[in-house]
Formats: sequence, C-alpha cells, structure tokens
Amino acid sequence: MWKAAAALVLAAVAAAGDVSWGTYRPQVYLGLRPTLPDSVLTGLAYFSTRHATELQRMRHSTEDDDGVRFYRWTHHDGRAFGIQEIVDDGLNYRLETSFVKTDYDDHPGSWAVRVNGTVLDTTQPAELSVLYYVGRESGDAKLGAVQGDDGPIIKGTHPAFGAFAMHTAAPHGERTGDGEAHYEGLRVPTHEVWRAKDHLTGAFTERYQALASRGEKMAELPAADIFQLDDRAPAGATLYALQRTFRGDFVMDIFFESDATPKGARLDSDSLTVALQHRREAYETAFQRKFGLDAFEKEDVDIARELTAQIVGGIGYFSGSSLVDRRGFDDNGLVLHEPSKAEPTREPTRELLTATPSRSFFPRGFYWDEGFHQAHIGAWDPELCMDLFASWTSLIDDDGWVGREQILGAEARSRVPEEFQVQFPQFANPPALIMGLEGYLDRLDNAADVGGVGGQAAYALNTTHDLASLYEPWRRHYHWFRRTQRGQIKQWDRSATSREAYRWRGRSATHVLTSGLDDYPRAATPHVGELHLDLHAWMGGFARAMRRFAQHLGIDDDVEEYERHLEDIQANLYDLHWDEERQMFCDASVDEDDMPYLECHQGYVSLFPLLMELLEPDAPALGATLDMLGDEAQLWSPHGIRSLSAAHPMYGTGEDYWRSAIWIPINYLVLRALHAYAAVPGPYQTRSGELYAALRGNLIRTVLNEYKRTGYTWEQYDAATGAGRRNRPFAGWTSMVVLIMAEQYP
Repeated sequence: MWKAAAALVLAAVAAAGDVSWGTYRPQVYLGLRPTLPDSVLTGLAYFSTRHATELQRMRHSTEDDDGVRFYRWTHHDGRAFGIQEIVDDGLNYRLETSFVKTDYDDHPGSWAVRVNGTVLDTTQPAELSVLYYVGRESGDAKLGAVQGDDGPIIKGTHPAFGAFAMHTAAPHGERTGDGEAHYEGLRVPTHEVWRAKDHLTGAFTERYQALASRGEKMAELPAADIFQLDDRAPAGATLYALQRTFRGDFVMDIFFESDATPKGARLDSDSLTVALQHRREAYETAFQRKFGLDAFEKEDVDIARELTAQIVGGIGYFSGSSLVDRRGFDDNGLVLHEPSKAEPTREPTRELLTATPSRSFFPRGFYWDEGFHQAHIGAWDPELCMDLFASWTSLIDDDGWVGREQILGAEARSRVPEEFQVQFPQFANPPALIMGLEGYLDRLDNAADVGGVGGQAAYALNTTHDLASLYEPWRRHYHWFRRTQRGQIKQWDRSATSREAYRWRGRSATHVLTSGLDDYPRAATPHVGELHLDLHAWMGGFARAMRRFAQHLGIDDDVEEYERHLEDIQANLYDLHWDEERQMFCDASVDEDDMPYLECHQGYVSLFPLLMELLEPDAPALGATLDMLGDEAQLWSPHGIRSLSAAHPMYGTGEDYWRSAIWIPINYLVLRALHAYAAVPGPYQTRSGELYAALRGNLIRTVLNEYKRTGYTWEQYDAATGAGRRNRPFAGWTSMVVLIMAEQYP
C-alpha cells in the first residue's frame, strides 16, 4: 500500500515542471510565490530564542552583514525542486532548506518546504523559532485559519489556483515553549505583506511591551514563551504565520496543498523525504549529462553543480510600477546625465520573470546581465531560458525601448538607492540579452536536449510560431538602438564607408553607466561627437544575431538588411576606430578645436572587435589585439584579463570598478572569441589556441579557489591576488565559469 502511494506521489513530483510556482523571491532566504501579480506570497523567517534581544536579529531578507557565513543553493532545477544551505554562525545553526513541487492532472499549486536545522557548536546553547508565512497581495485572495488535529491550518483561495491549505509538521526535534505549533494573523496593507519581518517583529515587540507594562519580570521569562504567536487573527487579516520553536537539531516541514490534489498524491513527511532524494539524484544525473565535466575533480564538479543551482535559484518574479522620465531632449546637443534632475512618472504595472545578478545586492532584473544569465540557464534548460527571454521581450515598448534596470514595485525599489531608480527611454545598455536567443537557436540547430531534469527528446515545440511572436518586438528594439544611439560622422569631417557610428547616451562627466563599464576611461571632456567603440562592436554582434533570427524564420528581405548593416559596421570599425600608429581600436572624440581624434585606453573597450568576432581571421588587427591581450605588462594576469592595462595611468584609481579588476563575463567573451579563432585556419590560429588554453585554466582556478575559500562567487576578482571583490554572492554572470569548464560558448 505504501509503495503504491509513494508511486503516486513521485509521479506527481515528476510532473511538476511548470513555472507557475517557484522560489521566485530571491531577495529573501526562502520564499515561494506564483508567477501572478497581486496574488499570494510566502516566506521563511527565523530567530534565536536564547534571549529576548535576539528578536532583533530575525533572519528574513538576504543581507551582507547579518552574521550568516554564507547561503547558497546546492541543488535547484529551476522548476520544481531545490536544496539550499545556510550557515548561520551568528545563531549557531546550519540550516538546509529544501522544497519540492507536485502537480496532478494539470492542477499546479501543491508543494512542500523542509527546514532541517543542525547545531554548529554543540557546546553552546542553540534555540530557534521558525516562522513560515503567507500573505495576500490583493483582495482577490482570501485567507483564514482553523485548528486541525495536528495543529493550525491556514486556508485560502485565489481565483487562479482555487482553494489551498498550509500546515506544518515536525518529525524530528526537541520543541521548546509549550511544544505546539502556533499561528497568528495580522491585518496589514496588502501592498506591504512583503515586509513580513517588520510586521512580525512589530507584533512580538508589542507583546513584550504589554507584558512588561503589567509588571512581569521579563528577565525571568523564556524568550520562547514571550515571542509565541497567539493563535488569533483579526477579521480581514492579510498576513498569516505558522510557528514552531526548537532546541538543538530539528526538522520542520511546511505543506502547501491545492484542494484539487487528491489526498493520495499529497506529501507528508515520509513521502517528502523520498521525493527530495529522488529529485536530488535526478538533478545530479541531469547536470552531468548536460555539462559532462568528467575531466574535473569531484569537488570542482560539485561547485559547478552548485553554481548552476544558484543561477536558476536566483530567478525571481517581479510585478509593479516603475519610475520613468519620459521627457524628450535635444539630441543635437550634448545632454549629460544628472539623476538629481530627473522628473519621473509612475508607469503602469508590468511583470517580469528574470534571473538576478546577486540575491543580496542586486535582486532585480538587469538588461545586459541577463544575456549572460540566459547563456548559462539555456545550457541547463532551453525551455526555461526561453520563458525568461519571452518575459523580457514583453517589456519592449511600442518605440522599441526596454529599461536597463527593471525595478518593479515597492519591494524592488526598497533595495535600490533613490538616485538609481529612474529609467530613461533615451538610454541603452549593451544588447547582450540577444545571447539567450542565440544559444537557443544553437540548440535548435543541433537538436539538443529540451532541458532541465526531465527533457531528453529533441526540442519540438512549435518553434516557428513561438519565435515569430518574438521577432517583431526584437526588430523594433534593434531599430530603436540604431535610431537613438546613432553617432555623428560628417558633422566632424570624418571619412567613413557608411553611416554606421554609435554613441552611448546617458553619459556623465566621469561615467558612462549605460555602457555597463561605468568608470572605464573615456574622453576627459564629454562631447556630442564622441563615438564609442564598444557600442559599435555590440551593434555588429546584434546585427549578426538578428540576421540569424530572420534566417531561421525565412524572412529573406530582413536577412539582406542585417547583412548590409553588419558589413558596414565592420568597414567603419577601421574607418572610425582603428589607430594605425598604436595598432589598436579606440573610442573617437572631438577636441576643443572641433577636430576629430582617437581616444585610446588599452583595456576591455579595446578588445570589443575581438569579443564580437568582427575581425577576419587573417586581419593584422587581430594579431595586434592578441598581442595586447597576452601582454603581462598590460592585460594578461595569472587570474584573468584585466579590465584596464596595468601600464595605464588610471589603473586601479578612483572607485576602481572597471579600472583593474577581472570580470568573468568579459573574460567569457574573450574565451568565446579565442575558441572560434582557434578553430579557423589563419596566421593567428595557433596563438588564439594557446591564449585560450592558458586563460581558461587561469579563470577556472581563480573562481573555484575563491569559492572554496569563501563559500561564494564574487562580482569581480583582484588581478594581483585573485581574491573576490565587491559584492557577494554574485552567482549572476560569474556562474558562467561553468560554461567555461564545459567549453560551451553559445
């Protein structure tokens, strides 16, 4: 009988492949929600009950400095299963949080979460109160509570997924307080349920103050008794929490059940254990099949598996309004970007399903980061990648613009400094997002596995229809770039083959944030006649990708148009940006006498014609670029390619963001180009292969060694020591080291 029931549960677990529910709240340690606006959200919070003052250290949102040594997904299939490790030195616990979804007869909405707590130092006291909450974001959802045989049950309904119930179990652990599960409902504004920690700590604090005002000797009362949910809820409560409190090691399970799921297909603690083990084994098998890292040590393969889990585990669903300044400006003159002078209006609500660069520091969608994210996600699960690509495509407006940062809703804005919240429809960002589509087309051409844990058959959905629906927005977006970021040629007596020239809008006196390379050296004096090499090269890569898109759909006239654009961009690369004396590609600008000149800074910008593979295999410019790349006095370091030449007077100066450090996405593009040139006969084939092999080894060693040392991937790496720098965890594009290990270059 048990085997039959287990088989039914495992069948439901195996079928749970949709993205209607998931861990789509990357900004909290654990939070599940559906991909629906104004619906419901859930999340984990916990705090120590060793002393009453510990309440103020409640864990909820991912932070850099809260005493947690590290938190990281070790397994995550992006759809229905994940295991996360949280090592919390401050509270003396290692927590393993895991989840698994079940679907039954096309009725999504049932899932379970397990929180497994292990004491780190058994010589020290260890008590933990664990809360799991559910809140409704609008009046469409309804919530309430009843007492069941095994404790409180939160019940609710929502028009999209019907009736549901949430309850807890504790199959292992010594309970403190009265040993029971408790609940409480709070009436808070629906647009603030995401601030569950603030509301719960506020309720506990009021309880503490009420006891103290009655003359209770607070120092003698156990914190577990003081901070116990009171099993009540006011009418119209919008936020409900379930609570259990433990001493020592414990296991707590949370079950969220759709009423449409038959009882025999519902999880309990025993079947949850089986389901998690089943999913874990399936994930590890699928990872090996997808990436094939047999040449690496087990420890390094485990890290690669974890980084893949972290990039898909960082996917979030966001909805809400954004702030946009849609005032036009005279593009014939130079308009410097001054955020303090923005006049934004609140845009209508939009939705986005996206990967995120960093769960703690950048838990939102970034346009150019997302292209690198999707390159990795697409190698794991092409269908999931295309879900993300389609979601971003839906943001392209009628004019062809999409904001470079997607700060949707109050929760997203709460993590962004005010001066960076406003988006501008004249400003672009590197069009790397098209990489997600390019990788997908690669796999279509190669009849690749469909993806994730379950897919093994050749991809066979109605691709022509689905891709055709994406093509027109992307064509509009492509022409928006060509129209709004156009550079000036004849106005400054330049000679060029065609009109192909480009300038980033959104420049300030010291930064070009829109380029993605922020403080990288540019012309000292901003000028409307500037031409930016990196954008010129990006547009060449964009034209080539759109040509391929149109070829796949059989739109021959557009293919010819993109081909012409690409040829003209390649010709003007030399006409406008090549410095024969310095033997390098450079930005261009105009001096105080209105004379054009080349602005040369050896570094990442100089490499962009190589990165976008715009140079012919026998071009002398390719050889000169490879010489610069491999020069230890300039860009080559034992840990990767520096962002700026070590011989440059601005190397490592100022805020030193893009002025020395090693960035994995740019190094990935370097490797992709070297890999391509090493495969084509020509005078630089051997040199490309040698640089490729050495750089690949350096990057893998740098990222993996720092992960072993710190438990994290980092935003950037020090060129001298290889140490991680700035923000962490930064699974985002740094996780592309997995593609480097697997030598996959979509």
